[in-house]
Amino acid sequence: MNNKIRCLVSALFAFSMLMGCSNNSIKECDNVAGTWQLVVDIDDHSCNGLGQRFKQVFVVNQNQCQLSIDGGTTGTISQGTIAWSLPSVQMDGGTLTYSSAYSEISNKEISGAYDWQWSNGGYSCSGVVSAAGHILTEQQAANAKLGEFAMQVEHPLLEPSEGALAHTFTLEAKGARQVYLAGEMSDWRSKVFVMQPSGANRWSITLYLKPGAWQYKFVIDGAWVADQQNPQSVPDGHGGVNSVLVIGEENPLLKAQLEIAHGNFVEAEFKSDKLNQISPYAVYLPPNYQTSGIDYPVLVLLHGYGQDYKQWIVDGKIQHLMDNMIADKSIEPFIVLMPSAGTSYYQGKHESFIMQELLPHLAEQYKVESGSQYSAISGTSMGGAGAFYLAHKYPKQFGLSLPLSGYFDMEMYPSFSWQNFTLDSELVLYCGEDDSISYLSNQRLVEQLNQQGVEFSYLTAEGGHTWRYWNSISEQVLKQVSSFFAR
Repeated sequence: MNNKIRCLVSALFAFSMLMGCSNNSIKECDNVAGTWQLVVDIDDHSCNGLGQRFKQVFVVNQNQCQLSIDGGTTGTISQGTIAWSLPSVQMDGGTLTYSSAYSEISNKEISGAYDWQWSNGGYSCSGVVSAAGHILTEQQAANAKLGEFAMQVEHPLLEPSEGALAHTFTLEAKGARQVYLAGEMSDWRSKVFVMQPSGANRWSITLYLKPGAWQYKFVIDGAWVADQQNPQSVPDGHGGVNSVLVIGEENPLLKAQLEIAHGNFVEAEFKSDKLNQISPYAVYLPPNYQTSGIDYPVLVLLHGYGQDYKQWIVDGKIQHLMDNMIADKSIEPFIVLMPSAGTSYYQGKHESFIMQELLPHLAEQYKVESGSQYSAISGTSMGGAGAFYLAHKYPKQFGLSLPLSGYFDMEMYPSFSWQNFTLDSELVLYCGEDDSISYLSNQRLVEQLNQQGVEFSYLTAEGGHTWRYWNSISEQVLKQVSSFFAR
């Protein structure tokens, strides 16, 4: 989508389309012709962008009250305001359109903003362009270079902010030409934070980070590597590890508390006929499970692409969350099942394994309450897509589905069809607004669900496709699960 937005600006001279202020300073048909210079900021976050900034210098022509700019943009001065007109444009398989746009000029100073939208019929996203600048003097115009010039957009983590703590990342990289810091702070984009050389073979960058855990890596001339100076790490799902930095104090719900009762965490293996192999899984049993004499509801938690059941333990810290939230009585006790499914998207053999072997095995081996009203399913990324797909396909099994940043490419599921689609389970979708991987697919799914008339909830908040975001919503998710079971 970034290319679309850049074309939005350069192809149509969108730099000049400015939403008017209420204080009109232009008199009827005043002369505003000349060379305009603007700094344009593009908010394209809803279209999966990082934001862009350009300096633009262009010539505005005027004939009485009519204005024009090379490239087809026209404007009219009316009642002290310039109203601009832009045509819709076909771009990258969709249509780019604009709301009404106006300019305000006071003492040759220009300011304002306008809205745009891109849609391909099945998916749409929108954003805002804001600009500020002035009309150049004749001498400035004579020395100015016309055109569009990219400018650095300063990332907010590079500047001090309330509650954030400074941390300098350093690296020795002999012979490196370009080094970046990438991780949860950049939503795993590789070229957001440029590290600077600081002495022979040393590179560094200082970020201002909010308290909690941050996973990261270095990108050295295109190669992703963990921080060799940091012993704290977690598996990355690709055979390597991500380094982990904890700033300040981590959320106490994510840490083991010695003074409370603890549940039993069981790691086991199942010899699967469907998979024709042994598959590992884990079960969390709440405190006092053995002596309670009652049956428990079950939450099935699905991991992300290339991971296994351990992801919800190592990254999700589900055992600590469950212990601490049961202890403070913010949730009622329930069992948590965590299967392993590799890169299967929870279909095919792994779907059969979970639904036809593992869940019946759980019901036989443990004190499980029967009925869909006592069964929920959730997961992150690939696991989010799996939570949606399995809840749809097995309506009598799950009463609640909570996909977390699901990557919804429904073409991954050959048996899935929107024709006559139904969903009996309650559906609550979560996604971070800065999620560069899943946000667009969530938007597409939301539009499709609305077209199908499906009732659901869609909850978004600041955050990316990261465990930092998923950890931040886990408390809310578990409370929703507990409330559902308590009905």
